[in-house]
Amino acid sequence: MQGWRKRMEDAHISDIGVGPNNQYHIFGVFDGHGGKEVSQFVKKHYTEEFLNLKSFKSGNIKSSLTESFLKIDELLIEPNGKAELKAYAKQSKEDDEKRNAKEKNKQMDLFKQLFDYKNQEDADVAMMTGCTANVCCIDQAKRKIYFANSGDSRSVMCKKGIAYPMSVDHKPDMDVEKNRIYKADGWVSEGRVKGKLISYIILYIILSYLILSYLIFSYILFF
Repeated sequence: MQGWRKRMEDAHISDIGVGPNNQYHIFGVFDGHGGKEVSQFVKKHYTEEFLNLKSFKSGNIKSSLTESFLKIDELLIEPNGKAELKAYAKQSKEDDEKRNAKEKNKQMDLFKQLFDYKNQEDADVAMMTGCTANVCCIDQAKRKIYFANSGDSRSVMCKKGIAYPMSVDHKPDMDVEKNRIYKADGWVSEGRVKGKLISYIILYIILSYLILSYLIFSYILFF
């Protein structure tokens, strides 16, 4: 479900009958933050990387889920991963331009494209956008279900009309996560991560308001 955004930033997988004897079923939801580039990347690579892990081949599904998340993080910062993210960002920009060409009130969208950090030549897209991950792996042969999540996407199982939470929201105000953020020279305020990235976003918002004020002033002056 897209919600209020102009473009879908989320992705999902539903890979049925994979792995040895086709006994595994993998489902995942990836909620894009700041764009769809990383969620699309995870959609494309997750299942393959999961199945290639030594821990999976040895039957340790719990470790495989943890390691698969870390493996995707590694791929995002490798040269090939960065190039793929840039290609996704370029495609997103082209799609936005096509959509804006059909709309009348598109000044702000054009401004956002012009100053979008992901479209800069030396931009590291993986450092400016991301996604949550909520994955479910069903082992049909052993009749077991495994869940793993990073971020605040949730897994819920319903049995006889009763909902059972299968995941814990991974939020910055959790003690473990808060300690990790502080060690990375960030901090947490009002349940959100603060730091260099937030500073860039605030600057972006200020510039947006300045250009909007200019456009309104120009409209009034020349109307």
